[in-house]
Amino acid sequence: MEPVIDNPILYNILRVLANSDMPLGAKTITEKLEERGITVKKDTVQHYLRVLDDMGLTRKIGLAGRVISEKGVEELRKGMLKERIGSFIEQREEYAYQADFDPRSGRGLVSLNLGIVDESELDRALKLIKECVDSGLAISPLMKIFDSRTRVGKIRIPDGKVGIGLVSTSVVDAAFIHDKIYPVPTFAGVLQYMNGEPVRFIHAISYIGSTLDPIDLLIKSGFCTVRSVVKRGYGTIPADVREVPAVLRKKAVETIEKLDMAKIGGTIHVGEANVPALGVPVNNYRVGVVVIAGSTPLAYLKENGIDVRIHILSAFERYEDLVDIESYL
Repeated sequence: MEPVIDNPILYNILRVLANSDMPLGAKTITEKLEERGITVKKDTVQHYLRVLDDMGLTRKIGLAGRVISEKGVEELRKGMLKERIGSFIEQREEYAYQADFDPRSGRGLVSLNLGIVDESELDRALKLIKECVDSGLAISPLMKIFDSRTRVGKIRIPDGKVGIGLVSTSVVDAAFIHDKIYPVPTFAGVLQYMNGEPVRFIHAISYIGSTLDPIDLLIKSGFCTVRSVVKRGYGTIPADVREVPAVLRKKAVETIEKLDMAKIGGTIHVGEANVPALGVPVNNYRVGVVVIAGSTPLAYLKENGIDVRIHILSAFERYEDLVDIESYL
């Protein structure tokens, strides 16, 4: 039998199982493969499930069906490159379209980035995040703390740890979509600050075709100096660019203003038609909108010596269940 990474049907069966919170049977998997444009008989799926069981990539849960194993998750992470091209932007757009937050009513789902730290570091971490908020380097002061052993999306907070859920950048895209402005994420990059103001991008990675989160890569690479921006007004932070139709620029600005009233900010630049957004090119008849990365405060924790595990786009949370960071201090 050929390796999973070279077999598109096996690979997509694993993807279907990884995206489910419950065991799935062959019939349901067949239907979900059909939704992905993959037509295969139920008997064939049953055969492949037995193969995956034998390889230790799936586990049978009685009559309920199969779940993906830890080994299967790892195999999926390494899976077919051609299948994963553009997979991150697909995930990002999925989170933006599934969120239903309405800035006017202050209700609905927003997506969160998650930082996991030691319980003993929580107080210090919150004070540092507040510094980012006060410096205008966070999407929102609204957040949620998750205790150890709590499950956040597909992530379980380990013993002795706590999760810090911060509003992600995609909430801006979700608000645009709610107002029938359909954004296209184009670039993530390292944005230079001088005198406390954003000046230009000095590095940029295209979202198109990316199999990994560019923001995560930029933070881990050490390109960002958030601490320097907070303390001196000079340095670099992670940020990204999305394009919206130029004819909807005014409407986009109105949406951003509504977000500000709901304590959701982070938008630092709205360009003009056909003009580069802080140095990043935009397509014809489009406007570039630059938003601070939602994980910027988590990068600040890293720079201040806190061991934090960062999970981008980890879960959804209801806006009305979020709490202002002031309440935790």
